[in-house]
Amino acid sequence: MTSNKPHDLSALRRSPLLVAIALVLSTGAVAAQDAAALDADGTEKSKPKALDQVIVTGTRLTDRTVAESLSPIDVLSVEQLDAHGTSELIQSLSRTIPSFNFPNTSITDGSDHVRPAQLRGLAPDQTLVLVNGKRRHTTAIVNVNGSLGRGSSPVDLNAIPSSAIARIEVLRDGAAAQYGSDAIAGVINIVLKGADSGTGVDYRYGEFDKGDGELNDISGFTGFNFGDGGFFTVAAEYRDRNDTNRSRPFTPTIPLDQWPARSA
Repeated sequence: MTSNKPHDLSALRRSPLLVAIALVLSTGAVAAQDAAALDADGTEKSKPKALDQVIVTGTRLTDRTVAESLSPIDVLSVEQLDAHGTSELIQSLSRTIPSFNFPNTSITDGSDHVRPAQLRGLAPDQTLVLVNGKRRHTTAIVNVNGSLGRGSSPVDLNAIPSSAIARIEVLRDGAAAQYGSDAIAGVINIVLKGADSGTGVDYRYGEFDKGDGELNDISGFTGFNFGDGGFFTVAAEYRDRNDTNRSRPFTPTIPLDQWPARSA
C-alpha cells in the first residue's frame, strides 16, 4: 500500500549533520561505481604514470621528486637558462631565480672579473656550489674593494661552460645540517651533460644600441661512450666582449671661476 503523503523534510532542514551524512554517502556510492567501472574495463590501470624529475640536492634519497621535497628546490633546464639571451651562466641564474642577486660591479679590481653573487641576501661564500654533487672550489680572490659580499671568496660560476650543463638544481633554503656551514644560504647543484646528450655548437653575437660592448660567444659540446656504461664528455666556450664606455666631457652648470674656494 503506497501513500501519496509528501515526505517530511523538516527534520533534515533542522539538522545540518544529517544533510552532510547524506551527501557523503551519496558521494561514496558514486566513487565506488566509478572504481568498479574502471576495474571492469582495465584500461585505466594499464596507463603508465609519469613521475616528476628526480632530484639529488637536499636529500639522501634516490627517488625523491620536486613535489616530495621538504625544501624549496628549483630545477632549471637549459631551455629556461637560454631564454634570457645572455651568454653568462650567473646572469641567467639571476634572471631566473628571484632570490639570487647578481649586481654589476665597476672599478673593483679582481672583483670585476669574478663578480660575487648572493642567494637570499647572505654572503657569496655562504652558498654551496656543487658540480654533479661534488663541491666546486672557490676562487683565490677576496672581495676587499667595497663591492658586494666584502671579505668573501665566491665561486666563479662563469668558468663553467653553459654548453656543458644539463640542468641546475637550486635549494633556496639553509642546508648547513647536511652540507656544512658553507651552505647556510642554500645550494646550487650543476648537473653536467652525459654522452647521450649528443653534439652541438652554439654561436651568439650582440652589442648595445650605442655601438659598443660587442660580444662574440661560441660554445660546443660532444660526448663519447666507451666501456660498459662509461662516457666522456667535452665542452668548451670562448667569449670575447669589447668594453663599454658611457663617459663624456664634464659640463658644469656653474662656471669654474664662480666655484667657492676650498679651505686648506
